Amino acid sequence: MKRVITATLLSSFLLVSAAAAQTPATAEPQPQTAAPAAAQFPADARIGFVNLQAVVQNSQLGRTGQQRLKELTDQKSAEIAEKNKEIQALQQEIQSGQNVLAAAVLQQKNAELDRKTRELQFMQEQAQVDVDALQSELLDEFGQKVLPIVEQIRAERNLWAILSTGDGTGLLAVNSALDLSAEVVRRLDALQ
Repeated sequence: MKRVITATLLSSFLLVSAAAAQTPATAEPQPQTAAPAAAQFPADARIGFVNLQAVVQNSQLGRTGQQRLKELTDQKSAEIAEKNKEIQALQQEIQSGQNVLAAAVLQQKNAELDRKTRELQFMQEQAQVDVDALQSELLDEFGQKVLPIVEQIRAERNLWAILSTGDGTGLLAVNSALDLSAEVVRRLDALQ
């Protein structure tokens, strides 16, 4: 059961993080309303649901995590772009000096180009490892804080189950009053 919840949290966090990474740096994240304010959770309900994407987008913890991920991604992208510029400059230098430079100098520049190309490949792989590690860290932190809150709400309301939605799978039709996402966000932000 915990593995399913963790997988759902991961997919929700990744979807929100990917969307945040694609927005321009000047754009402020726009909180989404998880459920209409007028919707009252039915007293006789035995199940509820939480839109984990909405929790990530609307909670302070989720927004902080998205910001950390965006900062790391931007930093790694800048480093990779700088290395790409070095490679392009060296390629132009080799191309323009093809007929002018001595064979030994061209050979040295080609060796340097190969080295820089390998460095770039390593940087790209390392950037992916670093981003994956941060996502995993953020997911663990998010899960450690969200899952107890969800269980607490389930116990307080004497619910049989709280389902997850918002990751592209899940509920086809449901009473929106069963959405506990805003309650989870409220409690999660109260912990901060």
